[in-house]
Amino acid sequence: MRNFKPLHQYWSENGQIPHKIGFLKRFIAEIITSLLFLFTITIVVKEESLQTMQFKAVLFFVSFIVFLSEGIFVFDALVGKRYPWHEALLKRVIALLIFAPFWLVITGITGNWVRPFFIPDESMRDPDSFALGITILVLFVTIFVAALVANNYHNSLKYFILENEKLRQEKLRLDYFALQDQLNPHFLFNNLSTLMAIIPENPDKALIFIEKFTDVYRYVLKNTNSRLTLLEEELEFIRAYITLHKERLAEGFICNIEVEKDALNKLLPPLSLQYLVENAIKHNLATESRPLKLDIYTKNNRLTVSNNYQPRNSTYSTNTGLSNLKKRYQYLGLKGSVEVLNTNETFSVSIPLIQKSDHHEL
Repeated sequence: MRNFKPLHQYWSENGQIPHKIGFLKRFIAEIITSLLFLFTITIVVKEESLQTMQFKAVLFFVSFIVFLSEGIFVFDALVGKRYPWHEALLKRVIALLIFAPFWLVITGITGNWVRPFFIPDESMRDPDSFALGITILVLFVTIFVAALVANNYHNSLKYFILENEKLRQEKLRLDYFALQDQLNPHFLFNNLSTLMAIIPENPDKALIFIEKFTDVYRYVLKNTNSRLTLLEEELEFIRAYITLHKERLAEGFICNIEVEKDALNKLLPPLSLQYLVENAIKHNLATESRPLKLDIYTKNNRLTVSNNYQPRNSTYSTNTGLSNLKKRYQYLGLKGSVEVLNTNETFSVSIPLIQKSDHHEL
């Protein structure tokens, strides 16, 4: 079972609310709250002794409220080390509800012992004022505990949201690289078979074939951990990749590449072209009588792979190729950017080219 860190440790480590800044904000909020309560009391109780309260009395009341608040907060933080909110919500709420009145009594006893040094006994003779003060303190503790529970519950939700988002991003990252790490095993098998057939007939041609074959896999290994690559490098790879297919399909495969010069320096996910070219070859007839014609070109900051549509009815397909490519673009924050057009005469897939200024990682 996964061990979660206490929320206060999680937030501080991740730079959300550093301890010192968090304490200062809380301390200021407690002082302001205590002054507001004191002001409320002086408005409600029209007693001259309260309305002319001296600085020492104000200091005592503020210190009392801060001491009361900090005790509850520290208790909550200590309990949180053993029972995080996201693991033991009910236990934490019960613990706070039990501790809060207990701490109020302890603070009241301590405050009553210290009070004569700040407020003379003769100022505390009115029983109505005393009862009102107790009522306001109980109300304050109730509001404080409710706010503390709500705040921690909110932080727990944020914790789970962040955890889920990190897991989602990690899954996307793993899926992304898993997709680009793979070349179709049929491609490997077919080219090894082609190589075996070429070697006895034409050793020189076999050497050229091996060189192109090596270029293909060198590119795959080079870009294993890259999210993006230059279109220029992708085109060098795809030319070697196409050469291998042309050796096998001969006149049954015709490919034309027309790429604008200013597009060569733009980016795209590695092996994007490989997926699109392989998709066209895998799903269409490619014979001398019915050659597969493939066009690769750039226009309006997009790269398009288009072929004449002549589907092979016997082709087995899991229909995941284009879906995987869409997921890779979604991981890059370009959801919905892969466009597919099928006119029953041509089949085209268009993908966006990415500016270098938008992504720094190659």
